Amino acid sequence: MKKRTAVLLTSLLLMISLLVTACGGNDNQNAAQPAQSAQNEADAAAEPSVGGNLVIGITGDPYNLATWLSNDLNSSMVMNLALPPLMVTDDNGNKIPYIMKSYEISDDAKVYTVTIHDGLTWHDGKEFTTEDLAFTAEYVAKHKLGYGADMYSNIEKIEIVDKTTIKYYLKSPQVNFMTQVGFWVDVMPKHIYQNVDDPMNFEYNGVGYGPYKLIDYKKGEYYSFKRVENWPLANDGKGAYIENITFRVYPDANALVLAMKNGEVHVSGSALPVAAQKQLEASPHEFGIKKVNSLGYGYFSFSYKNELLKDFNVRKAIAMTIDRDALVNTAMQGGAIKMDTPISPVYKDLVKSNITFPSFDVEGAKSLLESAGYVDKDNDGIRESASGKKLEFELIYRTTTANVDSIANIFKANAEKAGIKINLKPVDSATYTDKVTNQRDYDINVIDWGVIDDPDSSLSTIYASNAQLNFMNYKNEKIDELLEKSMQEANYEERIKIMDEFQREFVNELPAINTWVRINAYGYSKKFEGWDLTPGLYGVVDVKDIVKVYQVK
Repeated sequence: MKKRTAVLLTSLLLMISLLVTACGGNDNQNAAQPAQSAQNEADAAAEPSVGGNLVIGITGDPYNLATWLSNDLNSSMVMNLALPPLMVTDDNGNKIPYIMKSYEISDDAKVYTVTIHDGLTWHDGKEFTTEDLAFTAEYVAKHKLGYGADMYSNIEKIEIVDKTTIKYYLKSPQVNFMTQVGFWVDVMPKHIYQNVDDPMNFEYNGVGYGPYKLIDYKKGEYYSFKRVENWPLANDGKGAYIENITFRVYPDANALVLAMKNGEVHVSGSALPVAAQKQLEASPHEFGIKKVNSLGYGYFSFSYKNELLKDFNVRKAIAMTIDRDALVNTAMQGGAIKMDTPISPVYKDLVKSNITFPSFDVEGAKSLLESAGYVDKDNDGIRESASGKKLEFELIYRTTTANVDSIANIFKANAEKAGIKINLKPVDSATYTDKVTNQRDYDINVIDWGVIDDPDSSLSTIYASNAQLNFMNYKNEKIDELLEKSMQEANYEERIKIMDEFQREFVNELPAINTWVRINAYGYSKKFEGWDLTPGLYGVVDVKDIVKVYQVK
């Protein structure tokens, strides 16, 4: 009986509800329709879609479109859109496959089997295959092209299994072979370079295999790229979202930020100093800032071509005049952390031994030089050697390096207190690359490494006596031996012990003085969304991240 009554009551209520709806409900329903429509439009506008033009500002002109020829960050950053690496970094700075699909290492670390993604093509229509990977390894080593020649030097032979699988057979065990070449050396187009005998003077047209193709550029001004439709590795095969991307070149961070505030630039490809960050932070509705600790570091290095700088006492005295606190807190306005060790403090396991450079001590530097026979004989404030040569050196640096004028002047002031004359030589990026990287014609330089990765096994690319990046031209057989051992040792704990030995020897040699680790910051316009940032070389415009950026409608 109760069940029947409940059913009748429910039926009655339903009838009343229908009657009320029929008599007076239409006005409310009609009123809700525009609101729902507006919400749907807002949701659609928030969804990523293809289109729009993005302008990226960079400080300094790329040295060359052919990234294999130099160690120039801007060249690699710009061409990163057309020549993505085989491997990229994840949120923790670890290397993960990108153009490469996967790789395997043999138990003895002498055979690497690599598989690349199928379906990629060069922008001129030629298929992208393992033929290009094999060619790159052989060509770069044969022509000794930059650091790539060092990274490929351990290959004994290469086997092309099929168009997506390749095997590298190494002469000796190497635990970091693929994370090095996969991250650092872009794949070369075999069909273009196979008949090029002089790559240093060949004009490469920028053809690549990435999500964007180079369509136009004017050195010193701009580099324009267009979206490759349905590029398979971006957004589930839909390709990148932004239709056109243009890199514009600016002389320094101040000019770049001004262009952002004027609406001419949407994002900084180059990391911004603290003062520039603050300008953008003053307009929080227009701009955002993303930050990440650098995997590289700032350093001063010495050319052993200079007879005076070949003297360890002189190098150590200069090291003792470097005031890290002033450089980090004053010159860089807190936009970095101090680095007292040969290996970056970012890699905590490798600096537990606390092997440090000489500490800041100007009076100690004076005493060291005095006891080594460097005295100021003519009272002009500059010490001379026993043969009468003055301790006078040129400090070369790129004008585009953030905070570099303040860094250089603090270094100069302290060195001169110890009786070491420093002449400042600011130059543009191209001149710096030519003088320091290519000619190795300098006294002292100051700059940042963009990324120093796998430091437990890869520092031979910088500090081995025969390394292409050993601009200092120093030779140290013990360091060579330790770096060789670190590449071959499979056990991580054992590699840490080897690197502790390396750091002790490095401090006893002092070819370079590593000084700070920057906190890299990048500004972006909130007219675009989808920004991401991971530790690495290219900030928010890394290819794996820029393909996810889209314009807000």
